[in-house]
Amino acid sequence: MAEKDYVAMWFHARKPYGIDDTILWGWFDPDQQSITWDSWQHADADGMSGFAKILRPMGYPSHPLPVCNETRVPGWREIIKAGKAFPVEEGDKTVNWKHTYARTGQDGFSPEVACLSEEETTRLNQWCKERKVSPGSLIYSELSNIIAERLVEGDKPFYWFYPVNVRGATGIKTETFNQASGFYMLTKPSSTAQEWQAQMKQRFKAKQHWANWKLANIGKVVGYTGVKLIYRMTSGKQFYMGSCSNLGSWPLPGQDNPPKQNNLRLAAVAPGTANYPISATMVEWYGQLTFTLKMHPYICPDQQTVRDIADAWRDALLKAIA
Repeated sequence: MAEKDYVAMWFHARKPYGIDDTILWGWFDPDQQSITWDSWQHADADGMSGFAKILRPMGYPSHPLPVCNETRVPGWREIIKAGKAFPVEEGDKTVNWKHTYARTGQDGFSPEVACLSEEETTRLNQWCKERKVSPGSLIYSELSNIIAERLVEGDKPFYWFYPVNVRGATGIKTETFNQASGFYMLTKPSSTAQEWQAQMKQRFKAKQHWANWKLANIGKVVGYTGVKLIYRMTSGKQFYMGSCSNLGSWPLPGQDNPPKQNNLRLAAVAPGTANYPISATMVEWYGQLTFTLKMHPYICPDQQTVRDIADAWRDALLKAIA
């Protein structure tokens, strides 16, 4: 039987509700502070395979793609056992936004990009290594706290979705099929990088990414009609801060890559919805980190707000590692 991308079913199921699955990408010029956006559809490829399709015609092998450190998808019994052995605090899937705005049918605001120099990136990675936290824990805890301070009312915890790569364990042979799962991080408005790291570790041990992978592939059991029904019944009941993705280091290390030709940086950002209004992505290109921020008009009043938060994000990171 031919393979199917069951994760892609969810992107198709959302389209009748006016929710597209466009991933934006482009080459950011830090000297001119400019970028021209191109796109691909998430149903056609996840972040890693999307980057590979872009880079291979430019002479970057981008093969094989990075795999996770697991070799198989565990069964439900093993997942449930892990969940009991490594309990994690959970909360309401709501966000108390200070303001929301009527959607007028506009396409939304453009993403904004910020970046670090090679020296700053090295310093950030060293800071994280010394404190035994991942760069993602530092980068996204700082962003989360900025957004909470500016846009969220009160100190009630909220969820971020943190995607993780599951290639190498799924058994899927078709490279372009979506092979990212993830888990939902329950964070406070002032959670530290260390708190993010500890929770990530616990959720990994609890195998929550595998529970979410199985649920994302439920189309294998219920079909596309069932996926559409599930989406219609649940989409208006769960609300998150958004998603924060780490697309890794490119070009892929250890491969016959061409030398760096210019100062442009590869950038990308996932689609967002009113349920996941903040989309944030980090990419390291030739040892230089780039951050992209996209905000849905449901919680964002104007383009300047996106720019201001992107700048504050960069400033907060530099202050943290100073």
